[in-house]
Amino acid sequence: MSDPLSIGTSILAILQLTGAIIMYLKDVHDAPQDWINLLMEVSGLDGVLDALQKRVKDAKSGDPWLSELEALEVKNGPLVQFESDLKRLACKLEPANGLKEVGRRLTWTFNKREIQDILSKIERIKTLITFALTNNLL
Repeated sequence: MSDPLSIGTSILAILQLTGAIIMYLKDVHDAPQDWINLLMEVSGLDGVLDALQKRVKDAKSGDPWLSELEALEVKNGPLVQFESDLKRLACKLEPANGLKEVGRRLTWTFNKREIQDILSKIERIKTLITFALTNNLL
């Protein structure tokens, strides 16, 4: 049986990570165009995840749509892998201890390949979530 609470918890955790990443990215200064691209993609992902979270919240246990959505949440599935990727990104963007009082002043330390990899993963998960929202999970 599908459990909306379990799926909703996973989505909420990813939403919290995207929110933190957006906050960190907004504090970056002297960042190249890659920073703007990443901020836009993570912001877009946040909106898609929010829509999915609302739909899951309204779902009922045993809903066939939730059964399809569970395919994204299986062990080592797309949502689990993506949450892990976002945790690593958030850790890399999070300011060092002690700097929070002074303010977040980050410098851009990502290379083009890292950014392309992150953007590619975001696009894949957004596509999967969009399919889930339109009931077209494969």
